[in-house]
Amino acid sequence: MDALDFIVVGQGIAGSCAAYELMRRGLRVAVIDDSWGSAACIVAAGVINPITGKRLVKSWRSEVAHPFAMDFYSKLEGELGAKFYHTRKILQLCRSDAECVLWRSRLENPDYSEYVEASLPPGSFPGLNDSRGSHLIGRSAWVEAPAAMEAFRKFFVRRRALTEERFDFSRLALEGELVRYKNLAARKIVFAEGWRAMENPFFSWLPWRPAKGEILEIESGAELPEYVVHRGNWIMKCARGRFRIGSTWDRENSDSIPTRAAREELESAVKNILPNCRDAKVVGHQAGVRPCTATTRPHIGEYPADSRLLCFNGFGSKGYALSPYFAWRFAEWACGNCPPDPEADLTRHARKFFRR
Repeated sequence: MDALDFIVVGQGIAGSCAAYELMRRGLRVAVIDDSWGSAACIVAAGVINPITGKRLVKSWRSEVAHPFAMDFYSKLEGELGAKFYHTRKILQLCRSDAECVLWRSRLENPDYSEYVEASLPPGSFPGLNDSRGSHLIGRSAWVEAPAAMEAFRKFFVRRRALTEERFDFSRLALEGELVRYKNLAARKIVFAEGWRAMENPFFSWLPWRPAKGEILEIESGAELPEYVVHRGNWIMKCARGRFRIGSTWDRENSDSIPTRAAREELESAVKNILPNCRDAKVVGHQAGVRPCTATTRPHIGEYPADSRLLCFNGFGSKGYALSPYFAWRFAEWACGNCPPDPEADLTRHARKFFRR
């Protein structure tokens, strides 16, 4: 069998986008994934949000990455024959007077005017806790995470490119100019295995800081506007009579086991956002682990001691927003057409953390 160009380990949103972009360039790619239940991409909100954080600043690289992602998903639906992408505005409910002042300053700032579309008075949305008013955020979207990942999986299956099993590092061999894994041989191997990179013998030295997150699916007759609603937590319609709410943050645990504490926290959040909701019934509870990093920047690039080993990981809670653009840039870099993003290039950590 002729050698492949790449083996991609991990079929989360990062690995899927990377494999897809490499294939688009005519490269031969194999994907290995065991459908890890703890993958953050399955339980993620999938929201592309240009304004984030307590200081309400533009999300890192959002000016280039977000338009790219929106165009990518819109076209991808047709190519994969599935529906999972929705342009959807974000309704930000103010939680304090100080937050209201900050949002108004963003509305009046020319650098933010294309994102913060309107300031709405209290009581604009009956049923929601908008006692301090709200702000409408544009240039945002929502990707249905499970549907998108299943569409990618079927695409790789049709291409006979997917091996569904857990990657076994003891079966990986570096021989000559190739990497070999069981019956596969390739020029390079890309590790995109999410938080499990902490167990990767080649990339565990990078500064990872994973965070477990949990979400609930709620059945209720409560009315929600056609927005992603945010007030400390996000909440959005997912089907008729149902909505999802998330997500918790847990830095201490890295598992996919739903917890009572997170359920109670999210049930309290439902009451906080929908104070008149009396019929909320939990019909789903999921957990996953975000592949966050200590620097809040992804880790992309070559293993310092061997250029055949690559990492494409560390997108944290912004996987759906950032992966398409960085996968395109990763594929261009792999083909020798552009340099890696300097803030995402993992070699910037080598001097401080890497030990052979």
